[in-house]
Amino acid sequence: MRFLAELNTLLFPVRCYGCRDLGFAICSSCRKHWNPHIYKSQIENLSVYSAIPYSVVARNILLAAKEENQKSADQLIIAALSKSLETAFRNVPICAIVPIPSQSSSNRRRGRDFVAEITISVARQCGVAVLPLLQHQRAVRDQSKLDIAGRRDNLAMALAVKPEFAGNYSAEKVVILDDLLTTGATIREANRALTKGGFQVQAAVTACVALRRRR
Repeated sequence: MRFLAELNTLLFPVRCYGCRDLGFAICSSCRKHWNPHIYKSQIENLSVYSAIPYSVVARNILLAAKEENQKSADQLIIAALSKSLETAFRNVPICAIVPIPSQSSSNRRRGRDFVAEITISVARQCGVAVLPLLQHQRAVRDQSKLDIAGRRDNLAMALAVKPEFAGNYSAEKVVILDDLLTTGATIREANRALTKGGFQVQAAVTACVALRRRR
């Protein structure tokens, strides 16, 4: 077994997600850019807790997890989200977490529902339930190609509570979970849809945050 492990390392060497150096999934230099702290943002009346400032290193880790199914990248994101959630629960009641839904086309391309999978892992670590309440009720464009106003317009009225959950969890307290906070358009829309559905959104958590948008 040791021989096979060494052969696997030789054939598929581990490279740092940040700088691509050989040796570790994240080297000591790049670890400085993936060192969980807590960053609190405000989206209207909703507090959002994040653990990692967005950077080239963070971008590479997110892409490795989302687009390449790299499990070691998943684990880095899960650890960051767990820290964000634990901090949120010091300020709001412990409750179920709601993942931001991915579009079906993205799930097919990736071969999995990335945010849903990491939400389950975070919930297990933190000992809370997952409520997959939200769904897309219309198609949306790729957010990465849009400015702040474009992102808000793109997501306006795009999410809704799934019919099977409507009315079944009256006044249930929940926390929204996503991988990255940039303009806040996605979490703002999720908050609107959940509130309209009768849920009490206590906070939101993300792994990473673009610091330029914090208030």
